[in-house]
Amino acid sequence: MTQALGGWTGDWSALRALGYLALLALVGLLERVQFRLKADEGRTWWASNGRDVLNAVALAAVSAGLWLQGFRGPLVVCVGGTLVLFLSLFQMWFETSPRSTLWSVLCALVLGLPALLRPGLVARIFQEALATLIP
Repeated sequence: MTQALGGWTGDWSALRALGYLALLALVGLLERVQFRLKADEGRTWWASNGRDVLNAVALAAVSAGLWLQGFRGPLVVCVGGTLVLFLSLFQMWFETSPRSTLWSVLCALVLGLPALLRPGLVARIFQEALATLIP
């Protein structure tokens, strides 16, 4: 089962790490824009759909970054989706902050650090969790 979920290939380079960090920063920006669209949902018809599109783009960006890091298979979407979900939850806390965009980007970088620093461990944790949930 864990082989079907994918894993981490062990590929690493400084250029890939920089690409991953840049994509994480982009995800932080996208999530902040997505949260700001929430205020427009009542006034414009497209705001809700726009938020969905931004979340999908954020998921694609973080998944691309994880793929650069050497993650493969469905595990890329599982790890990326978890990161985007938690980042979306943190957006409420940044709402009253004067530097909410900066906090969002920093939060995305911090949430993404385990996949950069300990990718094998992150892959194993997700494989084991998914194998437990989906026998």
